Amino acid sequence: MRRRTATAVVAALTLAGMAGCGDGKPRPAATAATAPSPTGSPVVAGPPWYDEVSPIDAAGEIGGKASPCPMGIIFSIPAKWRAEAVTAGRDAAIGDAVPMCEIDAKPAGHIGFLRVWDADAGLSQQYTMDKFLDAYGDVTERQYRRTKAGPLDAFEASFLGPNGTRERALLVSTIWGRYLLTLGGADDEEHLAMLPAYQLAKGTAKNNRE
Repeated sequence: MRRRTATAVVAALTLAGMAGCGDGKPRPAATAATAPSPTGSPVVAGPPWYDEVSPIDAAGEIGGKASPCPMGIIFSIPAKWRAEAVTAGRDAAIGDAVPMCEIDAKPAGHIGFLRVWDADAGLSQQYTMDKFLDAYGDVTERQYRRTKAGPLDAFEASFLGPNGTRERALLVSTIWGRYLLTLGGADDEEHLAMLPAYQLAKGTAKNNRE
């Protein structure tokens, strides 16, 4: 069967059928096979991390039973960002990551998406991230760090996507497995404009204990 490009997969996500995001079955959290335990990283102002960017105010949560995308991870989103579940399953996978939820920034005046992927392949964080980026397309200027998403261990990547725009990916370890959060925008200006929403999601991430 002919494999679709990652760019085509991402473009098709907005057309995918929408339904619940989780199967309700607990999974043990994956652990890194070769890398040391993640630790909080120092604050880095400016590119590529822009840690000086403050999170925007929260207007709701995604991931709970009553949200459009029930998942093993919960985090806050800003006002007007619209979340919808993705049901394409492995047909829309990139690397080992399967799309679960797409949060559209357009109603808030931005062109881009915050997406959530099931990335519980059971392998090291570095391997899982690299496999996703390798399959994503012509990715350059990769930079990595170990960090925290709320209280949870995470592995973060900043990179230039196939269209040359700065993007971000955050692999978060939960009690239900790993979830990958990605932020992509139409251009670098949109990327910077949406970073407060990404910082909000990153700072409020937590295990779903509902």
